[in-house]
Amino acid sequence: MMFSWFRRSRPKDGPLRLISVHIPKTAGTSFRNTLRQVYGAREVIRLDIGLVRQETRINEHIYEDPGLPVGTSVIHGHFSYPLLTERFAIDPAVPVITWLRDPVDRVISNYFYLARRLEEELDEEGKGLNILKKMQRSLIEYARYEPARNRMTRFLEGLHVEDLRFVGLVEYYDEDLKRLSGLLAWPEYPVFSHNKTERDTSHVSAAEIDEIRRLNTEDIKLYDRAMNLREKGHWMP
Repeated sequence: MMFSWFRRSRPKDGPLRLISVHIPKTAGTSFRNTLRQVYGAREVIRLDIGLVRQETRINEHIYEDPGLPVGTSVIHGHFSYPLLTERFAIDPAVPVITWLRDPVDRVISNYFYLARRLEEELDEEGKGLNILKKMQRSLIEYARYEPARNRMTRFLEGLHVEDLRFVGLVEYYDEDLKRLSGLLAWPEYPVFSHNKTERDTSHVSAAEIDEIRRLNTEDIKLYDRAMNLREKGHWMP
């Protein structure tokens, strides 16, 4: 399996304190900035490992070294835990945390975020182009795209939600961030708000919402399980 020789040939990487799995459109940028303030900007790295091509990036640059950067205390980014532990020698005792979001809302938000980014990249008005309307997927076409389905479950592959050190819900972000600060004994922490999708989604039909739910049944089970555990105080300090 890719990168497996790293785990056999070298000691575990340094004093890693926390692993944060960032599922797209679950307040990850806001949370990363809080982590940077709590642990120090240089000690928190953004690490992304593509779920398909499995390329590794640190702070948005291709990274090929066998070990994590010296001084890394916190990993935060888009990756699955199996890919992370295959790529790097990670102590299994390092706590893993994540944030979840209502699966239908997450898919819709992800779609409109990607649509906005595409508009910005193409800059059709400035370039006098008319490609976007011809090529862009509709919301349902995007939702039906296999890699877009059950993405929360894909990112948490190999992990059981009950065993994670903490799972926050975006719908209760401020309250759950306070819970997390108690669990991890943060003396203080700032709250940020970034990358909110500023699109009117009221025109999304009931039929579209029902189909998105059918396409993401595993994520709905995952989210409901996390909600149930939260209500029982599973991640209380």
